[in-house]
Amino acid sequence: MLVRLVTTDGLAAKARERIFALGEPDLCLDWRSPQRNAVLGLDAVRQRLTHPLTVPCEDLLDLAAGVYLTDIAVQRGFREEWVREIELTMPVRQVEFWQESHVLVERLIHRLTRDRFRVQFVPWAAEAASDETSTRDPDPFEADCVCLLSGGLDSLAGAVLLLRTGRRPHFVLHDSGNATVRRVQRNVIALLEKHWPGQGCYSQVRVAPDTGRRRALPYPPPELREPSRRARSFLFLALGVVAAVGHAVRELYVCENGVLTAALPLTDARLGSFSTASTHPQVISLFSTVCKRAGTNVRALNPFAYQTKAQLIEDILRPVLGVTEIQRTVSCWAAGRRHRQCGGCVPCLLRRISMLAAGLPDEGYEIDLLGQAEKYRGTGAYTNLIDILSQATAIHGKSDVELLLEYPALLDLQAWGVSLPDVVTTLRRHSDEVYSVITSHFPETARLLGE
Repeated sequence: MLVRLVTTDGLAAKARERIFALGEPDLCLDWRSPQRNAVLGLDAVRQRLTHPLTVPCEDLLDLAAGVYLTDIAVQRGFREEWVREIELTMPVRQVEFWQESHVLVERLIHRLTRDRFRVQFVPWAAEAASDETSTRDPDPFEADCVCLLSGGLDSLAGAVLLLRTGRRPHFVLHDSGNATVRRVQRNVIALLEKHWPGQGCYSQVRVAPDTGRRRALPYPPPELREPSRRARSFLFLALGVVAAVGHAVRELYVCENGVLTAALPLTDARLGSFSTASTHPQVISLFSTVCKRAGTNVRALNPFAYQTKAQLIEDILRPVLGVTEIQRTVSCWAAGRRHRQCGGCVPCLLRRISMLAAGLPDEGYEIDLLGQAEKYRGTGAYTNLIDILSQATAIHGKSDVELLLEYPALLDLQAWGVSLPDVVTTLRRHSDEVYSVITSHFPETARLLGE
């Protein structure tokens, strides 16, 4: 079923009249007017910039915010209703450019979400308010690059790598309204400032639903929102471009380990949007093409495309940070909904295996899935474990030719400038890490490797 959303933020009166004549949309989005049902708090970035933002950059950020808020608002169904059909009407300042680029934009969104997602661009209202309201810092930070910082292990490794090599990054963090993630992000900021004081600057940007005012437009309550949030990386990348344009720098670092970057589904049941593709080379390439066509010279770069998470811990984090400092990060998919990292989601399992593979002590999790696997048989957590072990087994026991036959999506990576031999080496290294950790630390779970 088609779901229609309209961003009324900046929507001209004539366009509104024409759109609403076709029928009331299912949801309106707004983050500037007194009726706003979302927040886009860009002041934290603007005050640190040395250059004003360009018009295409303003449009890109609005578009990414609209797509992100849409992604949250429209719940997926089950089985054949998992893929959503969405139409988003989006006011933009340079309407002709975006109308000409709509195919590229929709390809990017589809690659992330795998939904049938159509964006209709309409002219921005001449009378609409400008975002240029914050006061710039009289002594703005002179950054030489921008780096996205999430609060997880991989982005911390990216930050450490840049700071250790003498770079001066502007770190951009997305505040989604999750209090636990916000606290973790601030812990990571404090950690970096402790070791490299004044060498970077940090901006936590709040982009989230916000229905706390009496006049706010309707928006689904938390229990009716979509938890997968595959479009979040589009927003995160756009926030990074805003900072890069505002510093007149070209490098935007998006740091993710090579296993998640390759984005191979753990099993056939996790095809499409059942698996994340946030830093997949095609996503990065499509996004960079949109930016280039919009007149920016910003290049999104992932320095860890051929490294495992364990390597990032061992080679980059461990030489300069203590164990407790590394453990201040959070990887759990359910962060904020549990008292501690759950231990049963895929990110928790990969984190735990990688920590042990890098020689760090084990962490505490809500459940000890790796140590007591049979206790959780029949649960989603057990399925996650079996899927991780199954993929590791498939990679471990196949030749290169057999591996490509099993995962033909690997061949597609070459079209996006990726070295296929290096990706295969990375996946084999990860498989070896899984085997080593499971057989050395978890004998009960090791029996599952043979099944």
